[in-house]
Amino acid sequence: MKMNGLETFVTNVTKHWSGLNTETVVAVRQLLVDLTTTPSDEAWLNEIVHERPAAKELYRDPQHGFILLAHSEEKGLYRQPHNHGAGWVFYAVYSGEIAMTTYKQITSSRGKTALVSRGSDVIAGKQCRVFLPGDIHDTHCMTEGFVQFRLTSSDFKKEIQEGRMIKFDP
Repeated sequence: MKMNGLETFVTNVTKHWSGLNTETVVAVRQLLVDLTTTPSDEAWLNEIVHERPAAKELYRDPQHGFILLAHSEEKGLYRQPHNHGAGWVFYAVYSGEIAMTTYKQITSSRGKTALVSRGSDVIAGKQCRVFLPGDIHDTHCMTEGFVQFRLTSSDFKKEIQEGRMIKFDP
């Protein structure tokens, strides 16, 4: 029996997952790009495109703990600068565009700490971005019909509860 795009992704990502290292990042990034080419007539994806859930869990790996989610956002939605604590995350855009600005937290010689922008990039369909532990970024949805897949290394609720995930003032 032929697997659908989601089943193929799950099979392959569990095969390539070996923790935070270059091999995992390279393999998972490509697998997520491949997932973004899934035809929208596959039942699981058709449901997401039409229902547009803010967040829907698609897979949670019982052995490694990573989670694949689908997200829809409204044009103009802005999420302030944040990191993911000890976690890491991949954002793969299925449809639409999102702007992501990356930052570095800098402390001046006078002791004042501020975020300094490294620049902003627009991520469009069939593109994937990875943020490693401690990387700071914001997101700004640029289009209607935005859908993305987000693969997290762990359940970020724990990062928030334990105070490792930080939201910064813009």
